[in-house]
Amino acid sequence: MSRARRLLTALRGRAGREARAEARLEEAAEALRRWAALLRAGLAADAAWEEVARGAPPCEDPAKRCCPHHEARRRAVHARWALPPDPEGAAITERGDGDDADPWALADAALAAARRAGAAPSAVAVRLADALEAGLDAARARRSAAAGPRATARLLSWLPVGGLGLAWLLGMGPVELLATPLGWMLLALGGALTAAGRAWTRLAVRRAAGDESEADPAVVLDVAAALLGAGRSLPAALDDVAVCLPGAQGLRVVTTLLRWGADWDEAWEPVADRPSWRTLGERLRPLHRTGMAGQGTLAAAAAGLRQAGRRADERAAEELAVRLVVPLGLCQLPAFVCWGVAPMALALLGGG
Repeated sequence: MSRARRLLTALRGRAGREARAEARLEEAAEALRRWAALLRAGLAADAAWEEVARGAPPCEDPAKRCCPHHEARRRAVHARWALPPDPEGAAITERGDGDDADPWALADAALAAARRAGAAPSAVAVRLADALEAGLDAARARRSAAAGPRATARLLSWLPVGGLGLAWLLGMGPVELLATPLGWMLLALGGALTAAGRAWTRLAVRRAAGDESEADPAVVLDVAAALLGAGRSLPAALDDVAVCLPGAQGLRVVTTLLRWGADWDEAWEPVADRPSWRTLGERLRPLHRTGMAGQGTLAAAAAGLRQAGRRADERAAEELAVRLVVPLGLCQLPAFVCWGVAPMALALLGGG
């Protein structure tokens, strides 16, 4: 029972972390929209952040990165005294993936790109708020699509242990039987198969989740679209994003080659082995060659990337459900036979 409680606690802990991450994304997007509206109304950046802080209830521990009130209050101080962004938040975003990525540090990076390009911070804030909300919707859809296969993976990992417990509850004496030489062989074989099945299942789930260590290309496009409004060219806007946005540094080699006069395809060759950047380059190629790279076209390209990402997530979830059949047939079911069926059968034969 204690093991079951620990498993339930772990599952609840994961669900709680995901819920907190989603709430933090929603709060950051709402705060950015309010801050942008106050800027457009004529307030200075620090005064706008102060107003955002007043509109959000404070938490009990201001030392933690926990609530919109203290996040806005910190940024009001930074804006008033022209201080650099909090390095702790940048570090969280740099190493974060999925649940650990910090939207407030991402906002700092996007606003730094706006200052570098001379773009209106309110436009960048609104664009980033749109990107955060779209990313949140995509994450929820991705988690919903993968919920079934992940639940199947968890169930399969405990199937052999359940077989052993079932045999014991039926009074077949599997524990005593496993103390014999044949029982030790079954125990060792079942343990090896169980470990292999769990490792195989974890690997399949990890591959289906994909690599999220790099910046979301759709966010890159959203921020770059806002920078184009300041008169930046497409390569210059991408360079501003690459300099400031955590996880987008891989684009610097592309923008450097473009500034040196390289052809578009030649400039993107160094990042051709990264699927996210390769897709981004393919989406931007016709816009760059035809001179149609503008705010509207980049926003449409970002929406197209998110739609393609949702389809890819659904496809990955379907493929994961199929791939889990392999460790089930080759590892978990044989382990179930070793730990559950075989001890019961041998106990019945011995009793007979």
